[in-house]
Amino acid sequence: MTRRARWYRLAGLLTLTVTLIATLAMAACGVSTTPVSRESSTPTYSQDIIPSPTVTTTSIASPTAPPAPTATPAPATPPAPLASGRVILVSLARQRLYAYQDGALAFTFTVETGRPELPTPTGAYHVFSKQCSDLRWTSNSAPTTSHNINCVEHIGDGHQAMFLSPWPKGSPNWYAPTHINYALEFKEGGFYLHDAWWHVLFGPGANVPHQLPDGTWETGSHGCVGMRIPDAERLYVWAAIGTPVYVRASV
Repeated sequence: MTRRARWYRLAGLLTLTVTLIATLAMAACGVSTTPVSRESSTPTYSQDIIPSPTVTTTSIASPTAPPAPTATPAPATPPAPLASGRVILVSLARQRLYAYQDGALAFTFTVETGRPELPTPTGAYHVFSKQCSDLRWTSNSAPTTSHNINCVEHIGDGHQAMFLSPWPKGSPNWYAPTHINYALEFKEGGFYLHDAWWHVLFGPGANVPHQLPDGTWETGSHGCVGMRIPDAERLYVWAAIGTPVYVRASV
């Protein structure tokens, strides 16, 4: 081999050795020698990720509860017609009786007064007659076995206080003979404060035609002031002959 041939061979070996050393050095540093496609190497940035929508909770105030309904106050008691003694006031507008002692209310209860065609007369009157039945009546057929305990005028004598119709039979105003437990007459012509055991509704509306829960109808009195038996009994004991009675339309 000539000198020149040996030189070229030595140069080739030297080049191969340098290339091998460089390749080993790049592998040792973690640098990939495989070609990488541009598409696959496109980095993913955080702004490409669409975040899940954040649910925003808006605080909604609870609706304000409506104010509690205010109870309608009971109507004020009318002033006593007289400042001293015992006095009775009947209000046609309220369908209520008030009993006063020396200007102060002693007791009150609902009543039923005259129907529109036979109204209870207004004005100033007084109790001039009192009647009661020995036994208690709650129908016209027969009395109970109980004595009307405050009917001290008749104890065991079987006395019957009874209303008779001043209208003839056949008149629209006629009524059958009716037994009464306690009655206080305050105006001539048969106007009484008395129990009305046959009546159901007392108070506002009692003096005009109205239908009862059972479907039947009733209306006001023939001009008297009717009340429940216990109320009539209480009034009978409380009001003496001569007690003033005021009947007013609008108090």
